[in-house]
Amino acid sequence: MIQEEECDVVLRLAVGGGEKTPVREISERLMRPANEREEAEGTRRKLRLSEEQLSLLEDSFRAHNTLAHDEKRELAQRLHLQPRQVEVWFQNRRARRKLKQTEEDCESLRKCCQRLTNENRRLKRELMELRAARLITCSSCEKIARDEKKTINS
Repeated sequence: MIQEEECDVVLRLAVGGGEKTPVREISERLMRPANEREEAEGTRRKLRLSEEQLSLLEDSFRAHNTLAHDEKRELAQRLHLQPRQVEVWFQNRRARRKLKQTEEDCESLRKCCQRLTNENRRLKRELMELRAARLITCSSCEKIARDEKKTINS
């Protein structure tokens, strides 16, 4: 059987309670409705926007990805939100756009790198075939071939 002290430690760990929080206080805290717990603990639920609010925010973002103070206040009133909520939404939207652009740039660079690697392989094969056929006769090509042999043998 678990002693009260052990139970107290387990409950404190489970709910992130303070070091000296009594079992009764922790259990009472857990029994409160979620919104009361959030207010008491200083946490907030995530804001869920309606489709209309999202649509208006997206349209505003497409028009201007940053808002002046007056524009932010006006938009907040139209959406029945706080200006700070609109400001944070715009900050998050700019961050998401930047991340998406970075991912797209990375993918584009990866494809370009792959194309260049394939082209490099093709050119090396072609060069080896030409050397094998002894079609390389110009002095600059001979010099390149000698330099490559030196680097390969080194």
